Amino acid sequence: MAGITLQNISKSFGATRVLRDVDLDIRDGEFLTLVGPSGCGKSTLLRIIAGLESQSGGHVAIGGRAVDQVRASERDLAMVFQSYALYPHLSVRQNIEMPLRLRDLNAWERLPLLGLLSAGRAAKMRRLRAQVAETAEILKIEELMDRKPGQLSGGQRQRVALGRAMVRKPAAFLMDEPLSNLDAALRVHMRSELAELHRSPATTFIYVTHDQSEALTMSDRMAVMMGGEILQLGTPDEIYHDPRDLRVGQFIGTPQINVFDAVISGGQGVTVNGVPLAAEVTGDGDLAFVAVRPEHLTLLPADGAGQPLTVPLKENLGADFFIHGHIGDGAAPVIVRATPAEAADVAIGSVCALAPLKAGEVMAFGRDHARLDLVMTGAPAAVLERV
Repeated sequence: MAGITLQNISKSFGATRVLRDVDLDIRDGEFLTLVGPSGCGKSTLLRIIAGLESQSGGHVAIGGRAVDQVRASERDLAMVFQSYALYPHLSVRQNIEMPLRLRDLNAWERLPLLGLLSAGRAAKMRRLRAQVAETAEILKIEELMDRKPGQLSGGQRQRVALGRAMVRKPAAFLMDEPLSNLDAALRVHMRSELAELHRSPATTFIYVTHDQSEALTMSDRMAVMMGGEILQLGTPDEIYHDPRDLRVGQFIGTPQINVFDAVISGGQGVTVNGVPLAAEVTGDGDLAFVAVRPEHLTLLPADGAGQPLTVPLKENLGADFFIHGHIGDGAAPVIVRATPAEAADVAIGSVCALAPLKAGEVMAFGRDHARLDLVMTGAPAAVLERV
């Protein structure tokens, strides 16, 4: 096991700058996820850690040892790719054995026939096969060992790819969107298996994904990346409930957070879409937006207090309903998460109202997308009060 430290990592492909002075300290034994939209630089950063790509600037250290000039094969890291990268002509057993053969057997011992004459080969092969059997037992793939990759399902291939990485007992696992080729049900199942595998050997995991649900459910910490930078690093709860950048709040969370244009008026008072909000912004900052998570909005009958909401769409997700609406002339779209009971009386095309909000449920952001301090004043107010 080992911690990994990145200092001022930058990377450019010609005139295109992909990574911008990234600093990251990955703790020994933690599950850290790099999450962000396609093209944000997360896979490039993972490849730099693995040694498959060289950085344009900055330093990488593994277990306190600088590895900038160390080849990928000598960094004691195991990488699991999106495509699995299994050898199609070898059995599952042979695929898992391969990294141990390359590491533990010399060139003579790896020869098909002449290698059998080596005095120490038999003992090495016994140890090697014991390690393979132990890994297969952990992954519950013992019955697949004599099959070829073409005879396996997507989930089974993923387990084999994990086994090939696990068998070496590396200092850290690097995973580049390993579940993206699986169907939705299998992805959910494999998320729980990966989380359990991480707890079992307590090995450092660095996991790259654009799927926020994977990041939220498996990570000890997650780093949200955009434009080659880490916008926020923290636990899943911190990232979701306390985004420090509007782009983080918009990327993390399903359905997406509701965002309204806002300005400061009358001192520190807040006006949202031209309507007063019973709140004040404290400290410095150029207020531009307020945001509210869909689960913090509650629907009331149309004659209730609050801002009228016209409902053009209602999504049924079983345990939850997503009520899509708009206020005023439709310039401010709103999504409300509702229970089946709350959504039962809401019909498409109907008009209802948004209930008053509680303190702490509204977030403010500046023109530069940075978080601002917002204090609710007076009695709880609807997100947009009637005027």
